[in-house]
Amino acid sequence: MDIGKIWKQSLPKIADKVSSISFDCWIKTLSADSFTDGVFTLLAESKNAKEYATNERHFTHIEAAIKDTAPVVEIVKIIDPVEKEQATPTDKPKTKPKDDKLTVNPNMTFDNFIVGKSNEVVAAAAEGVAKNPGKRINPLFVYSGVGLGKTHLLNAIANQIIADKPELKIMLATSEKFTNDYIYTIKSKDQPAEAFREKYRTTDVLLIDDIQFIADKPSTQEEFFHTFNDLVQNGRQVVLTSDRHPDDMPKLQERMRSRFKSGLIQDIGSPDVEMRTAILQKKAAMENYRLDDEVVAHLAKIAADTDANIRDMEGMLFKVIFYAGLMNRNTPTIEDCHLALKEGMQDKKVQTTADNIIDKVCKYFNITKTDIIGKRRNREYVEPRMFAIYLITEFLNIPLVSIGQLLGNRDHTTIMHGRNKIQSLLATDKRIKMIVKDISKMVLSE
Repeated sequence: MDIGKIWKQSLPKIADKVSSISFDCWIKTLSADSFTDGVFTLLAESKNAKEYATNERHFTHIEAAIKDTAPVVEIVKIIDPVEKEQATPTDKPKTKPKDDKLTVNPNMTFDNFIVGKSNEVVAAAAEGVAKNPGKRINPLFVYSGVGLGKTHLLNAIANQIIADKPELKIMLATSEKFTNDYIYTIKSKDQPAEAFREKYRTTDVLLIDDIQFIADKPSTQEEFFHTFNDLVQNGRQVVLTSDRHPDDMPKLQERMRSRFKSGLIQDIGSPDVEMRTAILQKKAAMENYRLDDEVVAHLAKIAADTDANIRDMEGMLFKVIFYAGLMNRNTPTIEDCHLALKEGMQDKKVQTTADNIIDKVCKYFNITKTDIIGKRRNREYVEPRMFAIYLITEFLNIPLVSIGQLLGNRDHTTIMHGRNKIQSLLATDKRIKMIVKDISKMVLSE
């Protein structure tokens, strides 16, 4: 196994998830050290570098990238030079039993999950699940845009149950891992289907992240449907996260959609300025950084004005701290904020086309361009069509008649109706607002 090659292939995946400063300073400097008994070990240049690499905002992405590159990896570990020097041949990495693949981020707990108006209901529901798994809220389905805390809540539930009810068997995985395990079972002669089912159906708590990815995989949906039924019917807890509501997954089987909606479905909204302030203060305190109140308030306002998610806010915070350090200042100033974030605060010129917007809508809803410009009036096609209409009118100065021609030669009154429908719902419907925001970010990211 070429561990150097695995680490090299993992780096670009991590670079997409963290700030450029964090990547260059703390992650790129790590080196592949060993792979033994399922444990992939990275070596940091110093104890300080290790602490940065293993914190909440970095380690999750490092671990996910390595496991994605090399599925045989069960555990990812980071050591510093002193730990490497002190290691002896008898100091083999401690691995969990082969039948226990649980990997939980110990830094993601309820204690450090900041609660505000945008997430207080879902936080309470998650804590309720952790205290009484399988009893009242089952399943719990949490959805939101990227970087608002879904994965944190899954890990917090797992950590709480491990502390309070260590006898329970927990499975925390992404839908991609579930799919890969299932495919391996199908193709492998060594692992019968019973082994896969034993792994997932005998667990007391099943936590699956990013469940939306099974929507276009019929055979995986079939297997998950039976797994889901088996667990819930036997009083075992299921918690799922997604980047969208079940109704916004056109290729999700109706019976699967019905199961997801049988429990509590709750979204996480964008945090307000007060909550953003609390998050920034907490993150700074966790890293032992001093920030003046006016600097925190300034960063929180910038984050609110740009609708930055929590992950983006962390990047902003550490970019400002890093810049202040370069200027030999222990405490960042508001001027440091302006200079460090100058690039990110500049208005981004949008160079896009109607076809590009339509493509992004299709990608978001997992449908084809033929579906969106066709004549079918199924809900799974009508709603994306209206989003396309609205976003084209928002981004581009195109006559309604021309938009109608682009979308299957529809009458301009139909185009007007679609635009007005989304526009009217934006003020009151959080789901509509989130979809518009997510697709807009996809357009702006190019």
